[in-house]
Amino acid sequence: MWTQFWDMHSGGGLKEKWARIYIEAPEEEAKIIFYNRFGHNPERVTCTCCGEDYSVHEYESLEQATAFHRNCAYGTKEKKWVEKPDNKYGRKKLITLEKYLQQKDVLAVYAKDIKPEERHGDIPRQGYVWMD
Repeated sequence: MWTQFWDMHSGGGLKEKWARIYIEAPEEEAKIIFYNRFGHNPERVTCTCCGEDYSVHEYESLEQATAFHRNCAYGTKEKKWVEKPDNKYGRKKLITLEKYLQQKDVLAVYAKDIKPEERHGDIPRQGYVWMD
């Protein structure tokens, strides 16, 4: 399992030096790892008009998690991303996973690099909090 944290630039900029962070863990555990690594809740709301700081989604593999940003097409028969270029809105070149992970604004955190203590803890509420 991989969880993608896509910085939404809420409040006007990046929260870390990476626009997209991928953590090899299920979503709930990845949120704890994210907080322990970066010191802020990925669901924090920095700007009330922009919403949460990150779009967070879980995927079965790193290939699937990165597919949209690598210009992969979505296979309607397969019901998942496929390793061919998405030319729906003009010609786009497919980016290999290896090249994609070399981009300066992309970080992949592999399970082998996660310390046991990073997998546990509580995430505080931060930023603007919606109250009814």
